[in-house]
Amino acid sequence: MSQVTFLTLVIVAALLAERLGIGWLTSSAAGRAWIVRHRLFHPNSISYLRFPMGAVAVMFWMMGAPIAGLLWFAGWMITDLTDGTIARTCHLETESGKWLDPLSDKAMYFPPLLYFAWLGVLPVLWVMAFLCLDAFGQASRLLVKKKAANSFGKAKTALVTVLLFVVALQGMGELSFLGMRLVYLLTVSCTLLAFLSVYCKVIPDFWYANSFSVANLLCGVGALWQAHTGHPVRAFVLVFIGQLFDLFDGRLARKFGSTPHGALFDDVADGTSFGLAISYLIWCQFGDEHKIMGLLVAAMYLLCVFYRLIRFLKPTMVLPPGIFQGLPSPAGAMLSGAAALALADRPELGMGVVLLSSYLMISNTPYRHFGQRIWPGLPNFGKLLAFVVVMILINLAVTQHNAAQAFNLISLLFALAYVVFGVDVAGWRHGYAASPGRTASAPPPGDAKAP
Repeated sequence: MSQVTFLTLVIVAALLAERLGIGWLTSSAAGRAWIVRHRLFHPNSISYLRFPMGAVAVMFWMMGAPIAGLLWFAGWMITDLTDGTIARTCHLETESGKWLDPLSDKAMYFPPLLYFAWLGVLPVLWVMAFLCLDAFGQASRLLVKKKAANSFGKAKTALVTVLLFVVALQGMGELSFLGMRLVYLLTVSCTLLAFLSVYCKVIPDFWYANSFSVANLLCGVGALWQAHTGHPVRAFVLVFIGQLFDLFDGRLARKFGSTPHGALFDDVADGTSFGLAISYLIWCQFGDEHKIMGLLVAAMYLLCVFYRLIRFLKPTMVLPPGIFQGLPSPAGAMLSGAAALALADRPELGMGVVLLSSYLMISNTPYRHFGQRIWPGLPNFGKLLAFVVVMILINLAVTQHNAAQAFNLISLLFALAYVVFGVDVAGWRHGYAASPGRTASAPPPGDAKAP
C-alpha cells in the first residue's frame, strides 16, 4: 500500500468515525444533554482549542515529521464539522460563535499556508492575496450583520484543506506527478472563493442575483475566447463554472429579491454561456470533418437555446413551482458540450446527442428544478463535499490531459442521468401539464432556469 493511500484511508476513516460518532451522540436526548453538561464539548470551546493547532502542525513539519504534521492538521480540521453539528443539534449556537468558528479555521490554516509559501512551494503572491481577503472577511464581521460563514466560505475552508494536503504530500515525494501547476490553480481557486465569500458579506442582498449573472456572463465570454484560441476543455470548464453561478443567482433571487429586469439579464447571461459559447464549441469540434453538418447542428442548438430562454420568460404551460417546461438550458449545455468533447472521435454520435439535447429543450417534457427539487434534499455535508469534489475535478481537468478526458466523460454521464431521471414522471402521469393555449405567469425576477 502506498503512503498516499494509507494516509488518505486514515483521514477518511477519521472523518467517517467523527460523522458517525457525533451523529450517534447527538441523535438521543441523553447524548445531547451530556454534551450540554460538559463545556469542553461546546462549539465555542472546540473553536478555542483549535487556535494553536495549526502552528503545532507547522512545528511537526519543521521538525521533520511530515506525517505527524499532516495527520495532526487533518484531525483538527475535522473538528470544524463537529462544532457545527453540536451547535445545531444541541441548540448551542451563539452570536460569538458565528465569528469565533471561522476565526479558529483561519488560525488553523494560516500558519501552514505561510510556512509553505516561505518554502516556495505555494505561490507567494496568491497566498498573500488569499490571506488579505480572508483577514478582511473576518474583520468585516465586526461591521456587517452577516457574521456566519456562507457557502463560499465553507467551500473555501474545505478546498484550502485539500490544497495543504496535496502540498504536504508533494513535499514528502508523493503526488509529484501532478506538478506545480495544479498547486497554483488550487491556490487561485481558494483565493477566488475567499473573494466571493467576502463579496457576499459586504454587498446589499438585492445585488446578489445580478452579480452572479454577471459572473456567468463573463464565464461565457471567456469560454468563447478559449474555444476560439483552441482550448475546448477550458471553454467547457468555464461554461461549467457559469452553471454554478446560474444555480446560485436563482437561489439568491428567490431568497433576497433582485432588480426589476433580473430575469431578462439572467437570460442574456445564459444565452451567452449556454447558447453562444457551447454552439461555437460544437462547431469547433465537429466543423473540421463535417463543415456543413457541424455548422447546421451548432446553429440548430443555438436556436433551440434561444427559444428555450424566451419561452422561460413567456411560458406556454402552467406547471407547479420547481418544474420546468423542457430540458433546462444549462443541462442542455452540459449534455451538448460534454458530447462535443467526449465524443469528438465519433462525430456522428456526438452530433446526435446535441440534436437530442436541442429537441428536449424545446419539448414540453417536465423537468424537476435541480436547485429547488433535488439539491435541497441532499445533506449539508454532502453538498459541501460535492462542491469541493467538483472544484478539484475542474482544476485537474485544466492541468492533466487524462483528467480532462475523465471530466468530459463524467459530465456527459451526469447530464444523461439528469435527462433520464430529472423528468417529473409522477406529475406528468397525473396530467398537471396544461392543455394548449393555457399560459403561466412570468417567473420572479432573476429566477434560475436550471441546475
